[in-house]
Amino acid sequence: MAKKTKCPPEVICLSDDDDDDNSKNSIPMATPIKQQNSSTIVNSDVQNDTHEPSNWTIHHDDRIHVSELPSKYSDIFKKPFEIRCSAIRFGIVEFNVESDIVLMKEKEFEMKLTGGFLDNVNMKLAYSDVITFYFSFQSQTPAAFIQVRSEFAALFDKFIPTSDEHGRGFDPNSKDERRRRVIFYLKQLTPDMERIHTSTIYHFIKTKCPKIDVCCVSASRAQELYNLARYAKVSLPTPKKIPFTLTANDLTAKTVGLNNNTIRFDLASEDLHCLNEGEYLNDNIIDFYLQYIYYEKLSEEDRKRTYLFNSFFYTRLTQKGNNDNSNISAAERRYNRVKRWLRDVDLFSKDFLIVPINQNAHWYIVLIQNHNNVLTEADLISDDEDSDFDDRLKSKKKKRSTRIIHRNEKNNIFNNSSLQSDIHSIEIVDDADEVISNNDTPLKINIESLFDSKNRSQSPAIIIFDSLRIASKVRVAATLREFLQLEYDHKKTLPIKSLARKLFNIDTIPTIEAGVPQQRNYFDCGLYILQYIESFFFHRSSATNFPSTSTFSNWCEKNLMGSSKRKEILNVINQHIIAKEE
Repeated sequence: MAKKTKCPPEVICLSDDDDDDNSKNSIPMATPIKQQNSSTIVNSDVQNDTHEPSNWTIHHDDRIHVSELPSKYSDIFKKPFEIRCSAIRFGIVEFNVESDIVLMKEKEFEMKLTGGFLDNVNMKLAYSDVITFYFSFQSQTPAAFIQVRSEFAALFDKFIPTSDEHGRGFDPNSKDERRRRVIFYLKQLTPDMERIHTSTIYHFIKTKCPKIDVCCVSASRAQELYNLARYAKVSLPTPKKIPFTLTANDLTAKTVGLNNNTIRFDLASEDLHCLNEGEYLNDNIIDFYLQYIYYEKLSEEDRKRTYLFNSFFYTRLTQKGNNDNSNISAAERRYNRVKRWLRDVDLFSKDFLIVPINQNAHWYIVLIQNHNNVLTEADLISDDEDSDFDDRLKSKKKKRSTRIIHRNEKNNIFNNSSLQSDIHSIEIVDDADEVISNNDTPLKINIESLFDSKNRSQSPAIIIFDSLRIASKVRVAATLREFLQLEYDHKKTLPIKSLARKLFNIDTIPTIEAGVPQQRNYFDCGLYILQYIESFFFHRSSATNFPSTSTFSNWCEKNLMGSSKRKEILNVINQHIIAKEE
């Protein structure tokens, strides 16, 4: 038997003025209309008999994993949150949003709309009237797609008549897809703000109304939904595929070897299990395959020029420990955690450093190139303009690069005062002990252009390869610069007052966010970073012959198609099994 909702929600409020109080010119708060026979309320849920077209089905592969909010945002649900939104479309009726702000409050979305045939419309959409909320900041048109109860649409039509010869302009039961949904046109944000907005919107809705089907969808799927909701353009259905699954024999624990079995990996069943489709690659698989690329894919010349860090390096560098010395600077504490790992390695004899990183259950990879070509103190003093940076890098130069950090002449390391002038501010944030940089604006460069210019190929850079790009990596780049500076100062002894000391800052070794193919789901990030590195060395090698039409992106996408990369990794593992007698 149907049950009544315990508390009738505030559904919609329309006002002719800008005030929130009940002035004489305000239209009183509208109450929910009487339930129609087409809907049934069961345990406060509305079960509409409207058939949901299959075009709106969100498959597992289309859902993007949303990480938890950092601890410093734990109280964000206690007050309204502002969604940056330029316009809202109710079916075929579109309004601008005053101040580009939609408020997420305790029980509803609240918005002040302008334009169209009504001005200054104050509207509230209760969470209890929302059935689904799909959104993406990564699509060509960042947007949120909202399916609402038909009762809200009826109440909307009561105050804002939109009917034409084809029916109501906004009607969740309409056969015209353009009239069925609410669309929030989201503002494009900086990577940091995008990450915060994505996590906040998702967890805010989950917290306030767990019954809403909310998800962040992939960029390509979101664009398909936009074309459907805005233009009724139906995408061809994607044929169902059988997920790649390992057999019992495949899951048997194995010992594999590389470099004539001088490097061995013991792969347990749980390591191999992550090769199943839908699973995240773990650190053992990542480290094994990167070593495989290093020893069997790279030319001998490239191996001599490349150093490969293991997947624990960055975690160790930024992980606070009980043995940290509180009497030294934060920079020195970070460096001390990893310096023993590199005591027999000269990083400055290399041209490429590869750093795989896992943060918040997401893999991405950093390639540091030509770090030994950074400018010296003498270069900056003479203001040498004949560097190898291209015009785009020169345009980013600031006066701050002329500030020189002087070493402590007794121990050849940073002192506290000089450290601040380079890094600007250092603090412990959340669980990662990273450097905070407020003045780094990463260059966004298409990956193809990194292979076009001989000058650029010789320029120092910290290149970020990220298959989601939902968060800024400015702190990561700053932390790696700090590490390089300390590694250099500890290992490269120079005469006192020498100006030959190399400087690692945002001008001498800038951050580049490579425009690379993006994953369409939330679990393939590990596959993408492996393919990025493999593709990078494949395309920069002078010994490689490939068609002129082959680009980094399409070669990368071809090798990542479907489950091909997972199968390839499994085949490589099986080809390198060490027999027990060995």
